Amino acid sequence: MKRTITALAGVAAVALAPVVLTAPAHAADTVYFSVGSRNCAIAPDGTVGCDFGADPARLQYTFFPVLIPVNDIVIDQPWLPAHPTFSPGSRTLPGGNPSIYDVKTGDGAWGPYVEFAGARCEVGFHGSFGCKSKGRSWNEYSGIVSA
Repeated sequence: MKRTITALAGVAAVALAPVVLTAPAHAADTVYFSVGSRNCAIAPDGTVGCDFGADPARLQYTFFPVLIPVNDIVIDQPWLPAHPTFSPGSRTLPGGNPSIYDVKTGDGAWGPYVEFAGARCEVGFHGSFGCKSKGRSWNEYSGIVSA
């Protein structure tokens, strides 16, 4: 009986190891990660957003001919395109977020990706980066975010 309990405890420890090892990327069930200087988070409801920090991006929409400087971007509603929230820093953990390479859930054609709560963020071709959620998406390349 003692041997069986010891064996079960060992199996439980091995089964829980992936959860314990990814714990720093999760805070209150939100997944945090960084891609370069971008700090991002995916909430349990599928809301996904990134803070651009000291290196703001320029946002372009197909329906609006002017580039808009933004410090963050979020997808939080299925009826809205990706948009700034004007609350930069809200997706950044104290001390910074772990790298996407440390919390990735898989590898795509061009780099790692993180999937959580129906949202997916991934490194793309030539260092581009983008996220999809709630039927919306945005992609960033060379400091320009297309939504």
